[in-house]
Amino acid sequence: MVNAAAVLPVVAACLTAVASVGVAAWPASGFARAYVDGLERAVENQDQEDSADAATATARIRFQRLLDPLPQGALATLLCAVTLVWGLGHGAVVDTALALPVVALLGVAGSVDAVCHRLPNRLLVTAALWLLAVMAIRALGNMVLIAPSAAEPWTVGRAVLCALGAGAAILAMWLIPASGMGLGDVKLCALLGLWLGYIAVEWVVTGLILGFILAGLMAIGLLLTRRAGRKDKLAFGPYLAAGGWLAWLLAVA
Repeated sequence: MVNAAAVLPVVAACLTAVASVGVAAWPASGFARAYVDGLERAVENQDQEDSADAATATARIRFQRLLDPLPQGALATLLCAVTLVWGLGHGAVVDTALALPVVALLGVAGSVDAVCHRLPNRLLVTAALWLLAVMAIRALGNMVLIAPSAAEPWTVGRAVLCALGAGAAILAMWLIPASGMGLGDVKLCALLGLWLGYIAVEWVVTGLILGFILAGLMAIGLLLTRRAGRKDKLAFGPYLAAGGWLAWLLAVA
């Protein structure tokens, strides 16, 4: 006889994966394209005296077709499929369902950063609100339905503190002009702190370290192949997001 209590969470996780892919491929992708189009129009409308800055900003906008529904749908499908299979394979059904929308939105946000060196607030805030809502509901449900525990509110509080700590650390780096960090990176790291801090503090550190390692390896590769110079800026967003995702996979395992 099928155990409904065991099957229903798995079905819910699978449905969440499908919904997350749909959100990434359509509304999130549409917003990303409109965001980049708006940035292009703002650059084009700059005064003639700012033409040098406009040319620099325009040069940063490239590979816009990456934000089309098909590429974003394919990227979200890949990310969510790996996340789903990995999470269910390690018995982390609830954590996987919580992570799937975040993974899909991080994929879109990282793509926007790769295209125009910007991380849209709306995508990051949406992911953060999802995390806070699900964390609060999960904590309340565990306290009321399973067993009252002081650990549940602390888990949510720890996640919030990790978000503040990660954001503050990268903000300090942003204050150093040579760091190459942007305010979008600060917000992204705060989001990663919220997500990974719900599991444990050490995974926040692991995610950030992995992100910087990936970015460093890419920078070295671009320099060695002469596809970028020392003065060229690298979009950190995709690598920070990838580092956070890899840290989540390691934490679940």
